[in-house]
Amino acid sequence: MERSIRPTAGSLNSLLVLEVAVRHASLSRAAAELGLSQPAVSRHISTLEERLRQPLFERNNNRIAPTANATRLADAVALGLGHVDQAWSEVLAAPDTDEVTLACTFGFADQWLMPRFSALRAYLGGGRVRVVTTDQLGDIDLSRLDAAVVWDPSRMPDRPYFPLIPAETFPICSPGFLETYPEAENSIAQLAPDLFLHFDTGTSGFLTWEGWFSHAGLQAPHFGTAAEFDAYPFLLQSVRRGEGIGLGWAGIADQALAAGEVLRLGPAVSDRPHSYFLQYRESGGSALERMLKWFKQEAAASLEPASPN
Repeated sequence: MERSIRPTAGSLNSLLVLEVAVRHASLSRAAAELGLSQPAVSRHISTLEERLRQPLFERNNNRIAPTANATRLADAVALGLGHVDQAWSEVLAAPDTDEVTLACTFGFADQWLMPRFSALRAYLGGGRVRVVTTDQLGDIDLSRLDAAVVWDPSRMPDRPYFPLIPAETFPICSPGFLETYPEAENSIAQLAPDLFLHFDTGTSGFLTWEGWFSHAGLQAPHFGTAAEFDAYPFLLQSVRRGEGIGLGWAGIADQALAAGEVLRLGPAVSDRPHSYFLQYRESGGSALERMLKWFKQEAAASLEPASPN
């Protein structure tokens, strides 16, 4: 029996933020626990309130109190996380010497790994890869995994790593969007602020729209308190449908660009040499060794200079 799309799709990160905010009855303490800024926590709560069409906190000056429905949702999230933690421990304890556990973000899994997953499985020759996907890599114990695709390898300085993808950030839109707004081809700064789609980059350090405009040397529109997508695949789907213009990253938007589903609209900018790294444990089984060799081959292909025309 096929499952229908869950109504919480696209809101999972915001629900995690809600659980912490309800537990503390404080946005600032929730921000401290999650390693986010208080405005980022507020945006998550606002996103949920917009989607649920109701307030989740009663605000009295500088104090907040969760509503009954907010507490109900937070309790459900806490219960679900308890089940996930138990399953996680069982998976990690499973004795399988020819198996490797890999963590990565939803966007990386959806746009980079999944198109190559059959090739990876074939390369492993029977070895099994368990993929753990989360946009909150800071919330899991990466030291218990065999490998992880990370933005910042300094979190685990004792583990070796190598770069996977060069850092390039550029605007993308659908062909239909460009037909409707042809002026965007000359200057996207002319577009209305509500046509820009935003991705919650969390603590990754990835460029936001404000960062892209700054590095491109352009004046950014006044975005105000725009809603953010908390999973990159959902933002990319919105771009494909022509609902707005989003930011794309080398390696993550490549499939959609190659298929003609999205187009580049502006220059690519970089604020770092690389955007993703594969970090791994030094002592692993044969499956890990083969997986590392495969990733290094893929990384070499993506990092080599482009051929001149």
